[in-house]
Amino acid sequence: MSTEEQPVSESAAGPVTHCPTCNRKLLTQTSALCNWCGAKISDPNYQERAAQTRLAADATERARIAAIIQEEGRYGVLGRLKRRAKGVTGAPQVEPLNPNEL
Repeated sequence: MSTEEQPVSESAAGPVTHCPTCNRKLLTQTSALCNWCGAKISDPNYQERAAQTRLAADATERARIAAIIQEEGRYGVLGRLKRRAKGVTGAPQVEPLNPNEL
């Protein structure tokens, strides 16, 4: 085995940082494919970590969009844009009053 060849079991050696096909460094640890050659990374541990990272990023994005929708529902689109121009960031932390509960 030469020094340039990758070990067969990379999951035991540590995290995958290079593509097993083209031996280039992976740009991101969230993709199921190599960023350079497009080959699938066959390490199951890498695939699991990448899926968890993608799910966490997706949940963060969904929460951000939900906060924007909540703010637009409360203040309207123009109201949200005016609040952004004034420097008020994020959706308000209080829920709007429900007239049915009064």
